[in-house]
Amino acid sequence: MNATTSPDAADLMAVLDALGIQLKADRDRLRFHPQDKVTPELAGRMKLLKPELLAILAKHDELNQRIADQLAALIPYRTPTGRRGLVNPKYRNELDRLGLL
Repeated sequence: MNATTSPDAADLMAVLDALGIQLKADRDRLRFHPQDKVTPELAGRMKLLKPELLAILAKHDELNQRIADQLAALIPYRTPTGRRGLVNPKYRNELDRLGLL
């Protein structure tokens, strides 16, 4: 947990997730679905912890983007037996040497 994220916000995210409520950031607003699962108490907690929740969602988005970028950089290859795989670009020369590209 960092200085901008309170344990209460992380706990609330866990509660929302357990209830099947998807929380998303829309600029400086919180969006959630399905709305009928959000009780007035949960809505009040989300409003109270909005800055912390937005910070958590921004961090999740940043991490998801980093993962997507890393996956997009992987090089697909196929073994002589037909199995497919993905490999880090730093091993491109080795795959090329083995004739797998």
